[in-house]
Amino acid sequence: MVATLATIIALSGICLLFIVIGGFGLQTLASNPSLTLHFGWNPKANEFGVLTMLANSLTLSFSTLLVAFPLALGVASFLILPPKSKINKILQGYLSFLVRLMGSIPTVLYAFGALFLLVPLLREAFGGSGRNLLACICVLSFVILPTMILLLESGLKKPFMHQYFNGLALGMHSFETLIFVVIPKAKSVLIGAFLLGFGRAFGDTMIALMLSSNALIFATSLFEPLRVLSAHIALITANESIGNAYNALFISGFLLILINAFLALIARGILHRNSQNL
Repeated sequence: MVATLATIIALSGICLLFIVIGGFGLQTLASNPSLTLHFGWNPKANEFGVLTMLANSLTLSFSTLLVAFPLALGVASFLILPPKSKINKILQGYLSFLVRLMGSIPTVLYAFGALFLLVPLLREAFGGSGRNLLACICVLSFVILPTMILLLESGLKKPFMHQYFNGLALGMHSFETLIFVVIPKAKSVLIGAFLLGFGRAFGDTMIALMLSSNALIFATSLFEPLRVLSAHIALITANESIGNAYNALFISGFLLILINAFLALIARGILHRNSQNL
């Protein structure tokens, strides 16, 4: 009864959020599409385009996944494989604990720590302020790793256990069974983890807000600053409460919630279908 009530309340809140943000966003878009659907943001010139921030969000998310996804797959594989020694078993235990601990740390602490540890290193190595796309990629990779590792581990472990003894019978090592038998047949798990990791990176606010300098340009290199949609919303709402700049934020929020919801639904559908086929 309590679980059902909590589910109803949660769904009602999500629907209300969609209605409010979507309603205001579509109203703003319908009234003047050219006001926001372009690449220039200059309130003094009556330009409130959000496409630059959208492009930066996509660039940051894809770049982060290129780094984080292979790492997540490697760590998940290590956690799945049977330990060959006592040291391996201890390492798996500590690594599993570390992954879950990383998932419980607030994002703002990652960004705050990077300001004092990572940013000075980047500044000394590459010049500039050190607050750029590369800094965001490095830190955001750590933020989304736990989500993908846990999904990959849970999605690959069961089929691996089904195929483990078959692999042994064929003279295959455990890692060969995982790499050549299990992973190629678990495309839905890989895609689902990738999409959920992408959605987590796309919607993050604090990393980009604190580590990117928030310049209103499209980042074309790792050492350039950028501003993403979520950070843009946080910055503008701190200074605006009325006017076209404020109204344009509903378009940003609508794009964020639409893309994240779309990715989450696809990923959940893929993972659910995979669990039924196992």
